[in-house]
Amino acid sequence: MTAPFRVLVTGDTLAPAAVNVLGEIGADIVLMRDAVTPDRLTHEMATAPTQAILMRGNPIISSAIIAGNPHLRVIAKHGAGVDSVDIDAATERRVPVMVAGDANAPAVAEHTVALILALGRDVVSLNARTHSGAWDRATYRGREVRGRTLGLVGFGRIARHVARAAVALGMTVVALGRSKGRVDPALAREAADLAELLAVSDIVSLHAPLTDATRGMIDAGRLAAMKSGAILINTARGALVDEDALCAALRSGHLTGAGLDTLAEEPPAKDRPILQAPNLIVTPHIAAQTGASITRTGVEAARNIVAVLTQRDIDRANVVNPAALDPP
Repeated sequence: MTAPFRVLVTGDTLAPAAVNVLGEIGADIVLMRDAVTPDRLTHEMATAPTQAILMRGNPIISSAIIAGNPHLRVIAKHGAGVDSVDIDAATERRVPVMVAGDANAPAVAEHTVALILALGRDVVSLNARTHSGAWDRATYRGREVRGRTLGLVGFGRIARHVARAAVALGMTVVALGRSKGRVDPALAREAADLAELLAVSDIVSLHAPLTDATRGMIDAGRLAAMKSGAILINTARGALVDEDALCAALRSGHLTGAGLDTLAEEPPAKDRPILQAPNLIVTPHIAAQTGASITRTGVEAARNIVAVLTQRDIDRANVVNPAALDPP
């Protein structure tokens, strides 16, 4: 008996709880091992009618891929970023593109705060020095985060979690949402614009999506506009930052440090200059990779797929392109 739905997963694993959710509608789950290239994705979708893509990682889902499968009804991201999907093409074909809501936000927010604290208290460098035989207790003077200003560029689900943690740590929070009035005044003061946010913040944390408008937004000019001695955190998308300019700002000492969980090129070449910058912590795009987060995110992505395929209880807050749901 043929399964009523085929779900293509652009990855080699899916949490058992998410498999169970899809199993409730009898879905055939196809895992893709190894690299997921556009050609391979096109070939796999041509093998059999595919109603859903459960998108792990950031494979390119182009207009040609979307148009090439008339059976496709939903693209559900195992996470939040969908910059590798042609949203306009999906909307034109009436294919909703959905994100996993708040599922991975707590984990990413925790990692953001961990980077802030690690840089603020020089955890990595002090650990290395102590292991090498130094004992800096008499001379080291750290900087408390309490009383410092944290600037959040973007005020979505992750940034709100970061704001709550920052307030609990005694920080002042300013934020800039995608549009005016999006910042919750109980969590942060709304900055007038990016220039003001950069000028007043001791720590700047990026939580914006990657779009044509935001690509390279933290360039040499904006890094220069940050406070001398400030810290930059990026747990969003690597291409938001001009890495050569960031490397220069760290080398000059204008910035005290930077914490990056994501880079413009992933994985990076070993000789990539940014990796040689001083006072830099880099983690391999793992902010959301906790066991609990992976399960929550998989389940939410699966629920999004089930909601669309069964045409019930679609959470419109998770839909990136709500026009795809409008009647023809």
